[in-house]
Amino acid sequence: MGNLDNKYRNNKIKPDELEELKKYVNSSTDDELSSSMQDSWLNEPIDTSRVDDERIEKIKKKVLYKINKRKTNYLSFTFLSKVAATVLLPIFILSTLFLYKEKSSHMDEDMVVSTSEGEKASITLPDGTIINLNEKTRLTYSPENFNKANRIIHFDGEGYFHVSKDREHPFFINARGLQIKVLGTKFNLLARKSAPSAELLLEEGNVSFTSLKMHTSVFIKPCQKAIMDRLTGKIRIIDHADIQKTTAWKRNEMIFVNKSLSYVLQAIKRIYNINIRTTYQDSISDSFTGTIPSTNLNEALEVIEKSYHLKGTIAGKYIILTGTN
Repeated sequence: MGNLDNKYRNNKIKPDELEELKKYVNSSTDDELSSSMQDSWLNEPIDTSRVDDERIEKIKKKVLYKINKRKTNYLSFTFLSKVAATVLLPIFILSTLFLYKEKSSHMDEDMVVSTSEGEKASITLPDGTIINLNEKTRLTYSPENFNKANRIIHFDGEGYFHVSKDREHPFFINARGLQIKVLGTKFNLLARKSAPSAELLLEEGNVSFTSLKMHTSVFIKPCQKAIMDRLTGKIRIIDHADIQKTTAWKRNEMIFVNKSLSYVLQAIKRIYNINIRTTYQDSISDSFTGTIPSTNLNEALEVIEKSYHLKGTIAGKYIILTGTN
């Protein structure tokens, strides 16, 4: 991971290398990642050319002051303190220079968090706001300006937001054709650029939902869903929306209510990236109500098999459904 990690930190990583780094991080344990990071921290050379001599001298004096702040009259402790200062001073200086360099190089850059197909992620923003990101989602914000006057992010995809309360710094979400303003609340937002509409379902708190095309805003209450048509910019409100159904993706579930079997099979096909063939057409239009897992294909097939008395066979990227009668 060392070489890829170094390229990532220096903004020289290629798209295919970034995917390789993501796979490594996702498949590694916390201990393995910690060991790899520690090895990079201690053994990789740090470029200090961007830090002037005057600042290095100030860092040295500050570290020495902290180390020698509490002296004792005991010879053994004094001796150990000097040894510790000799050993730790280079580490403290290098650590401080590394953080300073990282801050300098990234301060003016936007922070981007994105997920690819079949990938989910969770991010905690500097204000403590927690956002769970569904697949194919992109979130961008500026670390330099975030939480100064306002908390502003740019969003494309689907996410569940738990926004930290801060009346002095409103939280704004900018997406294609809309803007959302909150102070502190929980809600699910589906706002993909490629989709014909955007949806927000509020769980608690209150939210201002603005259509930039219509220049109109609506205030949403808990258990209400706002749906904006991207073509017209019009917003409609649905009362008593089902929060459990809307946020099923967080629990790796798909919830269907009175949907045809063909609709359900299409959803399974999309989620698992697999082709489905059936030789049994009698039940294809029958309605289905239930929950199907989105991360376990065998369990998903078992639900369909038991519900419609079918037998599913997996052959490569194909599923063959046949009747059991």
